[in-house]
Amino acid sequence: MKKLIALLLAVCMVACLFAGCGEKETEEPTTTAAPTTEEPTETLPTEEPTTASTSEEKEPVTLTFWQAGGDTVGASSIMRLLLDKFELMYPWITVDYQAIPWSQDPHTQFQTAIAGGDCADVLVLGSPLDFQLAGEGNLLPLDDLLSEEVKATLSEVLLNNCVYSGNDNPDMQGKLMSLPLYGGTRAMLYNKEIFDFFGVEYPTEGMSHADLLEMAKKLTGDMNGKKVYGLGTRATTSEQYLNFVWNYGAKIIDPATMTPGTDSEEWKKGIEDYMAFFEAGVTPEGAATMDGTALLQMFVNGECAMFIAAVDYAQAIIAEPVEEGQIAWADKLGVAPLVGETYATCYCGADVVSVPATTENVEEAGLLLSYLMGAEAQAIYCKNVGFFPGNTEAAADSFFADDPIQAGFAATMQGAHYFDNYGVPGVGTILKEEIQKLIAGECTIEEYQEAVTSRINEKIAEMNA
Repeated sequence: MKKLIALLLAVCMVACLFAGCGEKETEEPTTTAAPTTEEPTETLPTEEPTTASTSEEKEPVTLTFWQAGGDTVGASSIMRLLLDKFELMYPWITVDYQAIPWSQDPHTQFQTAIAGGDCADVLVLGSPLDFQLAGEGNLLPLDDLLSEEVKATLSEVLLNNCVYSGNDNPDMQGKLMSLPLYGGTRAMLYNKEIFDFFGVEYPTEGMSHADLLEMAKKLTGDMNGKKVYGLGTRATTSEQYLNFVWNYGAKIIDPATMTPGTDSEEWKKGIEDYMAFFEAGVTPEGAATMDGTALLQMFVNGECAMFIAAVDYAQAIIAEPVEEGQIAWADKLGVAPLVGETYATCYCGADVVSVPATTENVEEAGLLLSYLMGAEAQAIYCKNVGFFPGNTEAAADSFFADDPIQAGFAATMQGAHYFDNYGVPGVGTILKEEIQKLIAGECTIEEYQEAVTSRINEKIAEMNA
């Protein structure tokens, strides 16, 4: 257990900011991965590839490339290996690469650099910061920079969120503002041993909110002298309940009008469904303020039957040793899509690649984009760092398709839904603080909605001032 908690503490320290990713200071990370110290699962060639791109007539170009994050163990070194190969393919290009840890607030650094006209040529950033930058006219449209061959292989689900749909920049409307370097979703992790003990069938696709509640009630009780809760959830991050409101079609912010959707009847119904789990007593005590590591510990201890989490948590659980005679986690951990009878969504985030409008190396930036989004580079990066590829050919690799945990999360991608704050700052904090008040009984649901909506409107007004 000490090994597991230390591992997750490291992950949480690395990614303590997001989500979706545009709001790293308050939300869970868009995509997280279990740190690894293993050698790359695929090696990169050291010889110079034979390509038509090695023309000696090209003038030398230094391409600056900044990556927000990249501080998951091994991430920046794998990226550097990929860039070394890119430089062999295009010998007139030198890539000046820098990974900026989330703890150093890279998004603010990027925005400051853009404002000063001294930004990198290519950026990896957390969505939806790309939406904000595109609306301000600070990003180039990428439609003509990416090769059609590579474009055809990209995940439609992830790519849809990279198309600008705001009203602030008509010239960018309907165009690609970014490309999905990698993504990640949330799924329902469950302990098969607990389900078997209580004689409850495993969760399946197409369950309603009410079905999940009844299941959680049956799974709450005593198991060999230990108190078990049906659903491990926490109100310290909106990833735990946003799918409930999204399933009804509610939005945090409507991008067409840039107004909150938190005062809608759909939002109310979703929150009422989520609150029903607390009211039924099937969630752990203190869940309103519990952090991810504490909840994970309860799940591993057999105190929670189900647990909404990202793939990094699943990977850490699988790696956790068990005592002799106990069932290995590889045999008792299940992964299921989040619930939704007719429309099942799940919290999704992506780190994306964008090109600032200030770049003078447009052609070279396009070459790097096509390379990073290619199947080979995507497979190598995601296998070693732990994310889900934005390239469908890479995602079809047996590493993702045949592994039950990876495949379980891959199945959730069809319901992927991004943290839709559309660049409005502070939304994650607002959602967390106000739902904690609701759970604590300090307000009615109507008062909760009024407070959330009012505070988001204030943030929108500040942003537009």
